[in-house]
Amino acid sequence: MILAKLLLKAFNQNQLLIISTVNGNQTLTASSLLAKLSKTSGVPLSTLKLNAKILRQSGLIVYGTPENPRSISLTGTGKMLFNILVPLKEHLQPELNDKNQVFKNAKTKVLRQGVSSGLGHLPSSLSASDLIASIFRVFSPNVVDSHNSFVLSKGHAAPALYAMLAEDKTINDNELLSLGSLGSRLQSHPERKFLPQSLVSTGSLGQGLSIGVGIALGKKIKNEEGKVIVLVGDGELNEGQIWEAAMSGAHHRLDNLIVVVDRNLLQLNGSTEDIKRLEPLEEKWSSFGWETIITEGHNPEKLIRILEQLNAHQNKPMAIIAMTERSGGIKSIRGKKNLFHFIPTPEEFERAVIDINGI
Repeated sequence: MILAKLLLKAFNQNQLLIISTVNGNQTLTASSLLAKLSKTSGVPLSTLKLNAKILRQSGLIVYGTPENPRSISLTGTGKMLFNILVPLKEHLQPELNDKNQVFKNAKTKVLRQGVSSGLGHLPSSLSASDLIASIFRVFSPNVVDSHNSFVLSKGHAAPALYAMLAEDKTINDNELLSLGSLGSRLQSHPERKFLPQSLVSTGSLGQGLSIGVGIALGKKIKNEEGKVIVLVGDGELNEGQIWEAAMSGAHHRLDNLIVVVDRNLLQLNGSTEDIKRLEPLEEKWSSFGWETIITEGHNPEKLIRILEQLNAHQNKPMAIIAMTERSGGIKSIRGKKNLFHFIPTPEEFERAVIDINGI
């Protein structure tokens, strides 16, 4: 069992997927099998090709070349590993996954949407990814058996919301690849008529907090339980409607309302402080009658602890100013120019996934 755990740690999910699929194959070449696997699993073909190459170099699989085609198959060593690892994978994986795996998975799924569709506000989604994942872990909002509601006011971060819905199995991973395409439920900004779990159709910046105030006030009037969490971008704090809503939230003593500010310090292609200065931001929220806290936006442990405390006890509307980065904290993306419309190449995607998982 200890040996199996160590071996599982030595292989990533895509490599295990390839080993499982290749086992028993007798006819398909590597190109055909990997293309079929990419279509069914949603994993980019370039990712599967890279991992297949690693497995071949490790002596675990063999396959031919375009000039000398042959079916892809496991070597003797590969078959031995298959017999050890695959039956134990489902049993061991929950133990092997660290507590932050959901956050890593969500970021990977954000990037995969961009690679497959060639569109999406990925940097804004990456800065919000840990925030949305933390909110979903604590409150499980927008589902039938939950009293809690989540409003994504910065609607252009929709890929981060979709990634978390996929992580929670509300939507299928393969559907993520349809981002923004004609007929897809997953448009560039969330639309409730296509996806009820998004709760509100957003995209016009500055409106989400007003909607959240209305939902929270409605809960109070109806004596209903549950929290209302609204995620806003720092750039949209330029909108006067945000501060009208903030004033209303304090006036009605909405102790069931939480706003999370994605404070990545950027809007459009410039600094929030150069375009229209927001600081001192904490004092602004406090002066409107809100409790405030500043925290690290890419520290899931801290985020979850704060949210759990608010879920247990809250006296007034709460503003969490979460300091984030448009890179989502991914090392290989930091410093990229034009991090407003950044779409990774397949190679940049591979590098980012390695950084996310700390490999």
